[in-house]
Amino acid sequence: MIDELHIAGLGVIEDVTLPLSPGLTVVTGETGAGKTMVVTALQLLLGDRADTSLVRAGSEAAVVEARLTPVPSNAAAGGWASPDTTELIISREILPGRADGSGGRSRVRIGGRLAAVSALADLMGEFVDVHGQGSHVRLGRSDVARTLLDRYAGAPHARTLAAYRPAWTAWQEVSGQRASLLADARERAREHDRLAHELAEIDAADLDPQRDADLGEERARLEHAEQLASAAGQAAAALDEDGAGHPVGVAVAALRRAAGHDAHLDALGERTEALAAELADVRGELRTYAETVEADPVHLDELRRRERLLGDLTRKYGADIPGVLDYSTQARARLAELSRHEESAAALAEREADLAAQVHRLAGELHRGRDAASTRLAEAIEAHLADLGMAHARVRISVEGRQQPGPNGCDRVSIELAANPGEPRRPLGEGASGGERSRVALAVEVALADVEDARVLVFDEVDAGVGGATAMAVGEKLARLAVDGRQVLCVTHLPQLAAFADVHHVVEKGIRGGRTVTTSRSVEGGDRPAELARMLSGGAGRGAGVAHAQELLAEASSRRAG
Repeated sequence: MIDELHIAGLGVIEDVTLPLSPGLTVVTGETGAGKTMVVTALQLLLGDRADTSLVRAGSEAAVVEARLTPVPSNAAAGGWASPDTTELIISREILPGRADGSGGRSRVRIGGRLAAVSALADLMGEFVDVHGQGSHVRLGRSDVARTLLDRYAGAPHARTLAAYRPAWTAWQEVSGQRASLLADARERAREHDRLAHELAEIDAADLDPQRDADLGEERARLEHAEQLASAAGQAAAALDEDGAGHPVGVAVAALRRAAGHDAHLDALGERTEALAAELADVRGELRTYAETVEADPVHLDELRRRERLLGDLTRKYGADIPGVLDYSTQARARLAELSRHEESAAALAEREADLAAQVHRLAGELHRGRDAASTRLAEAIEAHLADLGMAHARVRISVEGRQQPGPNGCDRVSIELAANPGEPRRPLGEGASGGERSRVALAVEVALADVEDARVLVFDEVDAGVGGATAMAVGEKLARLAVDGRQVLCVTHLPQLAAFADVHHVVEKGIRGGRTVTTSRSVEGGDRPAELARMLSGGAGRGAGVAHAQELLAEASSRRAG
């Protein structure tokens, strides 16, 4: 539950702390004092949009902080608190924007750690329901009515809904994948043909990076074969005995005759002999080269065609031969993938059919569960409306199936009301007054309280359009909600409702330093009749007003005891 609520810099509220407790807590105060800001603060803690205009003029920020005890179970599950933590502080800070209303931002902390607004909504939304101004209007929406009916339908229905939602999501994903696959079939066919043609062209070339790298050198040799043979022959002849070889031989012989007398000359002799041997080897290789090099016009033409082919391939598929081979590897993988698409389409079609069958089966179970629960919920609402001064009201929860399943099933749910005898039942949003819708909303909450675990319920304007005996009945219903550890917070201007409070806070405004300042105080004991008398008369409670207030308190006490 919410043990304490602290509000600072929000609207007309400068700094207020409200201690809260189990049971019915009522907040009252004159119009404009800021009591509705209590509900606004709780809505901010539920993740509602932060309007920077709510920041009090002159304040650095608006701050809303709540202390939760005991720690909600989902806080530990979400990693926001350890299992042995006894309390959890959550806060939201709204920073003001610029003069044009832009630039504001929100800062959230859970257990002292920065968090996203969505995390705050997930945490608090599990156990807090806020019925703010106009909330009862939303009862006319099908999605709201369906959610209420699902909550009332019980645990087996909740398990079916929990199984349905992921099945529907998976069905939509698979259907989308298959539709995309079918829509792209023509484009994939074109891509398949193109890749097959390209791979055939590359494969036909029988590329070899090492061999093809030497093509230019071989082609140049064949193009200049006669010139190369002539040069090699002339060089070999120049190195014959009659050429350079004879002087070297003479030099070798001369140095051998003087060998053994000087180490330096001996070394020069060895170098000269090595030179003679090297010249002999070069002469032999030149002769062999001159004899083997010959023109081959046919092979030369083949090499030129090969070079043109390689140039064409590298122009289209890669900067060089390795690049072309890399492209062929990628193209082959893509071609295999495209070839598998037909198999994938068949598998997706089978998966889609299986999921569709599962979704329709679960949707049927949801429809039957809602249909059965709708009668029970309508009867429960009628019974509570009778206590709220609408004894002749007739309620119907309409559950209409649709052909196409949605994220929550196939049903369109609406709450229909005939407030008076002889009137046809009509959707709640089409004819019911604000007071009637407000009482239906309260009746729904009381009915849900009979089947749900304790939650924190917050009401603002639950007393819209009611008064007198009906107001007492509303107060009694709120008191009934606030049992078994449930926490109910109600902002009201009716003394009949306030008479049922376990805790009564009064929000008051005054002037301090030339500015309106809102404060709060708890009303207890003998102060309660005076406050109720003030609410009855609109001024200080005296005389008959106090007596009337005491009667209200006594009647409220009697009804609660009964």
